[in-house]
Amino acid sequence: MRIGSSNTRNSSPGSTPRARGQACERCWKRKQKCDRKLPECTACVVVGVRCVPRKFPVDPITKNGGNLSHAAVPSYVGTLKRKRDDLQGRIRSQRPCPNSHSPTEHLDNGQQAHSEGSLADQNAAENTVQAAMGEIGFLSRSAMAEPRDETGGLSQQLSIGRMLRLTLFLSGANPAQSVIDPHGQSVAAMVDSSMISNRLLVLPFITRFVDTIGVQFLHIDSKEILGDFETFFKASEDANSDVGCLSAVKSFNLYMSMATGALLSPGSSGLQGLASSYHATAMKLFPGILDDGTRLDILHCMLSLIIYSMHSAFGGSAWHLTGLAMKKAIAYRFHKDVEADAQISLGMLNTRRNVFWSLYTLDRTIGTIMDRPFSIEDEDITVLGPEEYQNAIPARDCDLNQALHFVSHARFMSNIRDAPSKSVLYHYSNLCYWKDCAAGRDPAAKSPAVHIMRLSCRAIIEILKLKGSITVEPNLVRSASSIEKDFIKACVDYIEEEYQRSDRGEFAGGIVEAYDIFNAGVIIVCLTAGKPLIPLHDTNIVNKCTALLTLLGERFSGLRVFRRVLWALSGLVRGETVNDPIIRDLPPVIPEGIRELISGFI
Repeated sequence: MRIGSSNTRNSSPGSTPRARGQACERCWKRKQKCDRKLPECTACVVVGVRCVPRKFPVDPITKNGGNLSHAAVPSYVGTLKRKRDDLQGRIRSQRPCPNSHSPTEHLDNGQQAHSEGSLADQNAAENTVQAAMGEIGFLSRSAMAEPRDETGGLSQQLSIGRMLRLTLFLSGANPAQSVIDPHGQSVAAMVDSSMISNRLLVLPFITRFVDTIGVQFLHIDSKEILGDFETFFKASEDANSDVGCLSAVKSFNLYMSMATGALLSPGSSGLQGLASSYHATAMKLFPGILDDGTRLDILHCMLSLIIYSMHSAFGGSAWHLTGLAMKKAIAYRFHKDVEADAQISLGMLNTRRNVFWSLYTLDRTIGTIMDRPFSIEDEDITVLGPEEYQNAIPARDCDLNQALHFVSHARFMSNIRDAPSKSVLYHYSNLCYWKDCAAGRDPAAKSPAVHIMRLSCRAIIEILKLKGSITVEPNLVRSASSIEKDFIKACVDYIEEEYQRSDRGEFAGGIVEAYDIFNAGVIIVCLTAGKPLIPLHDTNIVNKCTALLTLLGERFSGLRVFRRVLWALSGLVRGETVNDPIIRDLPPVIPEGIRELISGFI
């Protein structure tokens, strides 16, 4: 199902078209190939949108590249200017100041003062040059995302520990904004982080985490988590027990699993305090893990923080945490396989691969729902895919097979973005193939069924965001209307399933579910509007969608506007007069691709 997106162009030197020095705004944002043609690139022409140049032009320093990323240009230049001003200020402060000594004393000591002043100026100049070169070297390495020693000076200020703490201070109530919530931080700080619950109280939380989250990611071993859970409570309840205490890494991940499981449990609105308690207890262990833990331990713990932040408004920004974790994974070279002669066991190597592919899945998930750029391109990944190495080891019950199709879906999302010139039918065929494979891998259980519905609906939304409409070449087996009906049915079935799960007390979604439900509702409204041949399956489907968004808006206040936008949009479809200005001036939290669909519909 891998899609080859490389294009070849044959042109003579005399007919070479004029090109920009960098990708256009749309291609850069979507992390896709751009041929940089003027006045419009091919990708923008195919989808029929205006080709806009990037705001910050950057030219390569060397023939082999060496240029900065576009997003880093303003901060990079500004930092250099600040360093220049600071170093000039140091030089001025180190110059000898005129004193009030007598002229005779000044003449007697003139030669000595001149010698000492020259030596001081020379030392200051040498220190200035060394400091400037050191800072420039650090900034260059940071811009190129190369591994470095995070010790001393500016690099210490930008160390993983500081950046992670700052990221956790960001409010998760509105994933699209980077703001600090003082009230939320105060509430989280008031929670008694030393509270230890009994085993019977926490067992449903860890079970819910294993059944819901454990099947989605390769790095989670359900049997290991349950074993650590039993060890933890046996050691805490029996002081004379011979069972050894868990390591800091295992304890951290166990606390985070209990916190996330509490947020996924029925009545999770009343368990936010308990979840924050476990999160605060885990964060006390994290500084020691950063100092003494391995690279694998650090990334594993960061994955736990990302998953928690996707379900809690007090867990920090999931978008920033994912970007920070992927940056560290690239610096640790987790996206590449180790050398053949490296001293590492096969089990540890596979664990390392599983951690990267779980992070890859999260990166694609958050980037897709929020319509943000991915943190890494597929062409830069050389580590073995999970289907290439997991077949050689025993499967972990059915969890492994279920997690594999999550990785496969994440790759499918990359393929859609990397192939904007492909037709809707092409992507639709790949979607059908993925659904057949996913349904075959999963057992006959309700939980995997809703996962397949959600991922299928997300792929449909990504296809429509990319293409804008459904157009199919004539004389084909599948017509545009039949594909539209399939798309609408998939979105309706997904919302119906989530609504039924909420009635059963099984629905406790996070920001991913909020975006998926809202996007599905928008697709249903837009595709059924003005098309009598494709009637709306259920007039109450929008009501069910807004009901689910209301539940999620209670946890994530920044996403409450989803309900207003969807309700106003459905009112336009019914021919009502909508006075809500939100439909004309969409809030920033609405993804860019969905904004374009709504604008086109209006």
